[in-house]
Amino acid sequence: MYLARLACELDEWKRRCVAIVGVYGQRLEAVEAFAERQGFPFPVVADSDRRVIRAYGVYVRINLESWNMARPSVVLVDPEGVVRQVFVGRHQREWPVSESFWAVVDRHGVDG
Repeated sequence: MYLARLACELDEWKRRCVAIVGVYGQRLEAVEAFAERQGFPFPVVADSDRRVIRAYGVYVRINLESWNMARPSVVLVDPEGVVRQVFVGRHQREWPVSESFWAVVDRHGVDG
């Protein structure tokens, strides 16, 4: 699971002053229970009406492996709100390597 990997890499993200927020297109109760079980050291929020995942263009109504959810996605936004890098998986098990995002942060000096 990608959020678990991010939690393990948290020192690298913090060193670059990058805040992490997980967004799940599910009911609030389900997201809260999931986040509590996992014990993530960063916020995990519910997008129950899927407004955020639709706005980012990663919503999938239905396909062979999922329905009514988001494609695996990572969006790097700088402090001014400029999107610096986007990753959208082709399937539910495809996630980026964090080093590609760290390189963007290092190159642009994206920090808090």
